[in-house]
Amino acid sequence: MINCNCCSALLLLLSALTWLTAAEAAQFIADLDSQWIDSKPSPNDTANLIFNTVYSLPMSWPNRRYRNGHTILPGIIPAGTLLYHGRGDPHIPVTPEWTAVDSELSMRYCGVLSTDDQKCWLLTLVVERPLRVLYFDGYSGLKLPNGTIDSQDVITWGKVMPEKYLDEPLRIEKLCRWGERFGLDGFVSSIDKINSEVMLCDFSNGLKVDSLLQIKVPYKFPLPPIPNDTRSLPLDTLGMGEILSSKRIDEYPGDTCIQLHLHRLISFYDLSIAPSLASQIFGQHRLQHRVLGISKADIVTVKARIEDELVEEKWANPVSGIDWSSMFRRILQYYSGRLELIQLDLNLEDDSSNDFLRKIFLQLRGMIQPYDIFSARPTNGSVDERSWAKPVYEACATVHTRFLSTLTSLTPSERLMGGALEGTNREICRIITRMWADGVNHNVENRQCGSDTIGRLHAQWKQDIDGLMIMCKPACGLDEMCFLPIAPYTVPGADPQDDWIVQASDPQPACIPKHSR
Repeated sequence: MINCNCCSALLLLLSALTWLTAAEAAQFIADLDSQWIDSKPSPNDTANLIFNTVYSLPMSWPNRRYRNGHTILPGIIPAGTLLYHGRGDPHIPVTPEWTAVDSELSMRYCGVLSTDDQKCWLLTLVVERPLRVLYFDGYSGLKLPNGTIDSQDVITWGKVMPEKYLDEPLRIEKLCRWGERFGLDGFVSSIDKINSEVMLCDFSNGLKVDSLLQIKVPYKFPLPPIPNDTRSLPLDTLGMGEILSSKRIDEYPGDTCIQLHLHRLISFYDLSIAPSLASQIFGQHRLQHRVLGISKADIVTVKARIEDELVEEKWANPVSGIDWSSMFRRILQYYSGRLELIQLDLNLEDDSSNDFLRKIFLQLRGMIQPYDIFSARPTNGSVDERSWAKPVYEACATVHTRFLSTLTSLTPSERLMGGALEGTNREICRIITRMWADGVNHNVENRQCGSDTIGRLHAQWKQDIDGLMIMCKPACGLDEMCFLPIAPYTVPGADPQDDWIVQASDPQPACIPKHSR
């Protein structure tokens, strides 16, 4: 789990939690292994990736960080929503074109090819009726050959075609033509450092021109060269308003302008419909995950699932009755702060004493308390015997999904999300229950541990928590903001065409001043 409070953004990557087989990924866990203590997750599972995706869908930061999207789902843009489009002439587009949900992004492309500051028109549209859209997660508005538009390629071309990454006009034309039979009005993706780009198929259908204003071109082109010092980024040139606007949707709840239908979600991480991708992601850092390599048979299956979720009756009955977003959020709210504090203590505490160990144990007990069944107590056996704690683990591991497992009306997407939710919670419970049971066995609360036991438990607990979480650096100051290297300003001294996005490296966020220096 990455909890990136340092950057005012929540990056959820349960990196150590990879379990469940492909067959189990779309269903709830019916049984809990008798060897639960040491039953580590299978490296082939994707439940943690699905959990992370579902939670972070509306948020800018995690989708910008893990740019190669693997999720497609329908959604609605409500009536009354404003959409913006910047251009170099005072004409309304008559072919499929882009819009943005914030004016800052639109102005960036307003007069981009102009040699003066007079050829910039900002078109504002108001949505007159709910628009049907299809949403692609990740940094899917950025057209690059390294995976950002793989999922769009599957629909557009019927296969991943990196060589066509610049064929944007043809891509949106083909997408709109495909989407006509489902009544789709557009396609949504995340672009640049801001928010959602809405590719509209018809500017005259369901939309009304609110205004068309000639404004001053906000940028001077070409942009200045990349500085060697990131703290000297010419943010006034790049557009401080544009960068700050991204902060509105970096964290939960993210961009609420688009109402996503989670119960109709399709994921390429669902190995029950895309098993050929298992070998593509096995052992790979998530930044290197791609849809490239998917088999023809799996493409047929995935497209059939997408088209099934777009039939008319599923638009007419959009509510499943379960607030999936809140369910995922609840797990994060319950565990994230507590696990962060435990990790902080274990990694920064120099003291190896009974008092120190007791402090950690009390924090573990606080998480376990709702499941601390009275009858679950150690016997007079070995201090390494933890089987007595299994009822506690079972209660913890299934608390969020016991009700869901009794329902027969869940959609395939909901069963997938339910499995991801339970799988994620299950592994967290396995770790904290095991640590807590060790503390009970060794009577940590009453400070009864010898020095050897203290050192062993300290080392083991640190390993367990570090395997569960990866923490960021301290938080940025009030006059700073977290900056993730992105085009046109990327790694200092780098060529914009050779940036971290293209190279699939692992960019690290940094605190930079909110004012240009």
